[in-house]
Amino acid sequence: MSDSLSFTKSGISSTNKFILLSLVSVALLVLDSRYAAVQTAKRYIATALYPLQWVANQPMEWYEYGSALMHSQNYLLSENQRLTKENMQLKIQTRQAEVQLRELADVKALLTLKQQGLSEAVAAEVISNGKEPIGGRMIINKGSTHNIREGDAVVDDAGLIGQVLQVHPLTAEISPITDSSLTIPVMVARTGVRSLVYGGSGELTLRYFPTDADLQPNDLLVTSGLDSIYPAGIPVARVQHTSRNAGTPFYRAELKPVAALRVSKYVLVLPQTDSTLIQAASAAALVCRAPIGLRRLNQSLSKRNVF
Repeated sequence: MSDSLSFTKSGISSTNKFILLSLVSVALLVLDSRYAAVQTAKRYIATALYPLQWVANQPMEWYEYGSALMHSQNYLLSENQRLTKENMQLKIQTRQAEVQLRELADVKALLTLKQQGLSEAVAAEVISNGKEPIGGRMIINKGSTHNIREGDAVVDDAGLIGQVLQVHPLTAEISPITDSSLTIPVMVARTGVRSLVYGGSGELTLRYFPTDADLQPNDLLVTSGLDSIYPAGIPVARVQHTSRNAGTPFYRAELKPVAALRVSKYVLVLPQTDSTLIQAASAAALVCRAPIGLRRLNQSLSKRNVF
């Protein structure tokens, strides 16, 4: 009865187990080093146990593979977001650089134009389309404090843009050449035939060019300089198409402005020629054409202080 209730059973002690296992290990080492049959048996046993080892290692390999896959995916997602952000930033910087290069090219062209004889011209920047953007009017950042007056001509590096309409102390409003209020004396650069170009409805018209004169497509119209506003030789428009109006002695021509009316960022304002100088030159020309006797009579009367 006491044997059935005992919780401990007699057996080999731990020390004896250690000694026994040590002897078995030494015996196996000796057999392995001296007998080839033991090595062959070991290979067979290893081969038979390989599937068990492979199955036992699979959970760890799957865990490592899943961890690496998740880490790689997270890394790729973060890198993709970073590269996408950098790509957007580089695109914006490239666009900004293109705009700056375009503005720099415009400034260089205007400086070159100013150095070619327009030393009194005032360089200005277009800052707004004004109150009537549909009409194409522009606002520049120079005004009466910069000696700009109403009626001054405005050009860019390509040609004539328009005329100063209103002047304020620090700004001025420009009316484009396509405005109905402007009439520009021009001449054909190829032949020198003079005429007038009229603005209106956002386009240019050549109304009274006689059919007996030579006008061809791609002809360039430049300012003739017959007024005190537009200096001679500034490109105005290019002829796109010509035809003869039935029943009238004038051409019907389609014109395209040379200047970039809605694109130019920087412009030059050309001062007007003093009207008193023009009147003096006209008077001098009339005196030179007068008969000699009349000129002597005027000289004698002036000496007598008759006038």
